Amino acid sequence: MALFSNGNRKMRSRPRTAQELGKSPAPQAAATPRKLKRQSAELGREIHRLECLIADAPRLQKQQRLATLDVLPPLETRPASRRGKKLSLAQRQQVNGRRWKLAIEWLVVAAAIASITGWLNQWLHLWGR
Repeated sequence: MALFSNGNRKMRSRPRTAQELGKSPAPQAAATPRKLKRQSAELGREIHRLECLIADAPRLQKQQRLATLDVLPPLETRPASRRGKKLSLAQRQQVNGRRWKLAIEWLVVAAAIASITGWLNQWLHLWGR
């Protein structure tokens, strides 16, 4: 255990037990009646101030609401549909990958429809030359 110097005396540090922690600290000098009166008066003033604030809260709320009644909200800089949709780089790459796959799928479907239509035209002569 470490040694700690306290003036000329050396003291060993040791862990405190639950019984030691549970004991009240050594009584300090008793508070004087004058100090107690001053603290009591301060607490009384603080309680009075808070009670007045609580009693006056509805009037203050109404006054604030009336003061901001004619104020317009700030102009929107971004469209409402884009608000709050920030994507990370990985998410954007996933979205772009899905878009490319969908575009390729549509091209394959369109090519298949065109080839089937051409094959049917060749055999059934739907459109004349």
